[in-house]
Amino acid sequence: MLALDGTPADCRGGIATAALRQVRRSLASGPSAPPAEAEGMQLAALAGEAINRQFLSWRGRSGRRYVCSVYDPAACPAYEHALLMVAAVAPDGARRLLSIADTGCFPEIVLAGAAEATRDGTPVEFHVHLLARSRADRAAILVDLAQPRAS
Repeated sequence: MLALDGTPADCRGGIATAALRQVRRSLASGPSAPPAEAEGMQLAALAGEAINRQFLSWRGRSGRRYVCSVYDPAACPAYEHALLMVAAVAPDGARRLLSIADTGCFPEIVLAGAAEATRDGTPVEFHVHLLARSRADRAAILVDLAQPRAS
């Protein structure tokens, strides 16, 4: 796991506490200004399909797009070694990233922390990116999505 402050952690000693702190810290401090293009975008390949609302992509600072499955917070599966993004949903359907976390070895704890931290009434969705192959890949994606694009 890589916290938004760049602190690495692994599946030994204290990851549960570190994961929960990471989720709380990122939600409490508000979103790091994502790039303008980082608004959740529907996939063009699924336009007009019934499953279109189940997938979105986010564009990172690098310009890369990351496809995510979209879940209601109460129904999000606990995937190990995935990226969990909490996105606020505006009345017009626009989405804004609030936090990003690597679920690591204990995804239940990360999900519980994210769900607990979002109980302020703001409508949110959980977006899960499952395609990163390694912890290093997840850390790089986390950094790519957490940093704003230079103007």
